Amino acid sequence: MELCRDLDIPYVAYRPLDAGELARTHGPRVPLDWLLNFGPHNARIPSSSQPRHLDEIVAAVQDGPT
Repeated sequence: MELCRDLDIPYVAYRPLDAGELARTHGPRVPLDWLLNFGPHNARIPSSSQPRHLDEIVAAVQDGPT
């Protein structure tokens, strides 16, 4: 991701929450903050099969990195 950032190449983080494993361990805020802090070249594509989890993901992304 650092090389993509340095070369201004978009990076798509597929399964950034590791199919929910990172979110179960840390909540969605920690892994999404990590991705958001890499810069605008990094496209996050989180997904969830549960509406409650999707709401948490959306809220974490809307708040921006901490």
